[in-house]
Amino acid sequence: MSTHRTWAVRAAAAVVAFLLTGALAACGSASAQDDDPHAQEAASSQSPAAGDSGDAPAETQGEEQSLAATLLFNGPSHTDTAAPGAWGESGCDAQKQARIIVVRGTEEPAGQSLMSPLASRIAAELGDHAQVSDLDYPASWESGSEAAGVNRLIAVLNAQSAQCPAMRTVLLGYSQGAMVVGDALSAPDTRFNEDNGYELSPVARGHIVVVELYGDPRFSAAASYNSGDFDRAVDGILGARGAADFGEIAERTKSFCTARDFACQAGGDTEPHGSYATNGMLDEGMKYAVDRVKATF
Repeated sequence: MSTHRTWAVRAAAAVVAFLLTGALAACGSASAQDDDPHAQEAASSQSPAAGDSGDAPAETQGEEQSLAATLLFNGPSHTDTAAPGAWGESGCDAQKQARIIVVRGTEEPAGQSLMSPLASRIAAELGDHAQVSDLDYPASWESGSEAAGVNRLIAVLNAQSAQCPAMRTVLLGYSQGAMVVGDALSAPDTRFNEDNGYELSPVARGHIVVVELYGDPRFSAAASYNSGDFDRAVDGILGARGAADFGEIAERTKSFCTARDFACQAGGDTEPHGSYATNGMLDEGMKYAVDRVKATF
């Protein structure tokens, strides 16, 4: 078992144990997290210490893998997304020059992501030229949610490249949504979960002018496109992406990670995961996106 897979399944076991313990403790009482999707997602921060990444004993690996297979949004998915060449409707507006697609985090309602205000601010700076959309995917704790998001995002972008060929794309992903975006940009054999194995067409990839990830569980601390006050020695809770996973799109990418955010800094804390709305990183993301999109007009 690879080091990053072992780390992931150990994290899985710890998170499942934490969620079960929390559910029992909360029985019969209300929780402030019920109304806060960012707090709900942050509840999974109970994970192994960052230094504990050795291989698990062989006799326990099967149990850990079984837990990981059903953990939260991880696991395989074979949704009915159309095969390449028959992608269906993308929902793009051919009258617009740019499209900002929000890929929300776990349990965030559509239109109410931590990324939604950022998308609105970018669109306002672009005047009447931009369309804002939310990716329609589960964004749930259920197994297969992330892989279903990858399938759906690839389908949307490939269809958009044909239906709105002049449109340029901005991708904004938070938490599970950041993982969806990152995996969609990567080759199938480098993705964390088993999806349908589809890939973005060269045309669709070329239309992506900005990628912004916040609190990515597959954050690579060594990547050249990172921004934030994170620890350069600590990767995401599900292991680092490969240095070449994004290919040429790395030059159009910003991956934001704040110190001690458990999702992008394994072994971190819950509170920092929801701090992007107030720590100035959305402001940085807005400027980066607006400057790059305007340069294409």
